[in-house]
Amino acid sequence: MILIKGGCFMMGTDKDYVYEHTMTYDTKREQPAHRACVDSFYLDTHEATQEQWFQWMNTRPSRLEGENLAVDHVKFREALLYCKKRGGRLPTEAEWEYAAKAGSDKENFWGDGINGDYAWYETNSARKPHPVGTKKPNPWGLYDMMGGVWEWVSDWYDPDYYKTSPVDNPKGPRMTSYHVIKGASWIDDKSFFRAAVRVRGWSDGTETFLMGVRCAKSAKGN
Repeated sequence: MILIKGGCFMMGTDKDYVYEHTMTYDTKREQPAHRACVDSFYLDTHEATQEQWFQWMNTRPSRLEGENLAVDHVKFREALLYCKKRGGRLPTEAEWEYAAKAGSDKENFWGDGINGDYAWYETNSARKPHPVGTKKPNPWGLYDMMGGVWEWVSDWYDPDYYKTSPVDNPKGPRMTSYHVIKGASWIDDKSFFRAAVRVRGWSDGTETFLMGVRCAKSAKGN
């Protein structure tokens, strides 16, 4: 893990986006852009690999096997348990996006649009997974924040939550049917590649199979 010093940033976006291969994604769920502040916390530098997952969970959920590949097919409750066993927790959505942007006011820490030096995506991945950490990290030392696998965060999902989200350490709405997943995956097209993208994942199952985990830990305890 690496220490992410607390601070404030503009979470979400005020822009509307067009998606290349789907008409079902409504970018209103990312709006409006709003100020969010988080306390200092620790975050895994890499997504959990299949090897790490097996060491802690003694299971092999991934369909695309490889010890140094990010674990996939992870259900939300499994992600919670994995992080708990390691003495941590899942990051909040605000923590995740704050860390992914790494101080940038652009769509991603590298700027707007896609940059294949930092992320695997549909065009440069050859439609197959690659070992974690094979692209450049963001300025805060975090790898594959975009374009590894989708990552669970602790927040329940509500498409209208940003309209009422508090400024300090937002933790998401009350219980709904889904949790938020962030980060896009190596099979997604470039229109999904910005830190503000938020997708709903089933709370106890998987809506998309490329769902993994990256754990957090509060700087002042869990």
